[in-house]
Amino acid sequence: MFLCALNGCGYTTKTILPDNVKTVHVDTFRNNIDITKEVSAKDKYEVYRPNLEVDLRDAIMTRVFLDGNLKAADKDSADAVLEGQIVQYRKDPLRYQNEVVQEYRISLMCDVKLTNQKDSKVLFEESNITGDATYFTTGTLQVTEATALNNAMSDLARRIINKIVENW
Repeated sequence: MFLCALNGCGYTTKTILPDNVKTVHVDTFRNNIDITKEVSAKDKYEVYRPNLEVDLRDAIMTRVFLDGNLKAADKDSADAVLEGQIVQYRKDPLRYQNEVVQEYRISLMCDVKLTNQKDSKVLFEESNITGDATYFTTGTLQVTEATALNNAMSDLARRIINKIVENW
């Protein structure tokens, strides 16, 4: 009985996608951030970033390559298409010193959908997947906001691909 129970436990890196889905095309996500409602510590429109959707697509493509379960393809030949929208960008203060922000968290939130091109069946769909990164504005751990944003996009791309491939 014990061996039967152990037999059901295990770790696998096998994809949860159907066997006929080997390639993916990543569309450029729509930037649907309502900048009038975004949260920032300073200026009201401080969080707007031009080309954010292109940079996110590139981060997701990099993650597809690194993960290895799917191969990138053009839209016409891909087995599946990943599309989505960026719905929120936040820049929240985390740590203060003398009323000056020392550390921020950048969060990027997306809705995504993966569709099988052959039968138009939705293979995966989830809202509000979030990637984030923290950064210091001073000291030895200081990085630029742009670097932190790239880190947040990489985190978001990792979470998207992990959810699609492994449902984690």
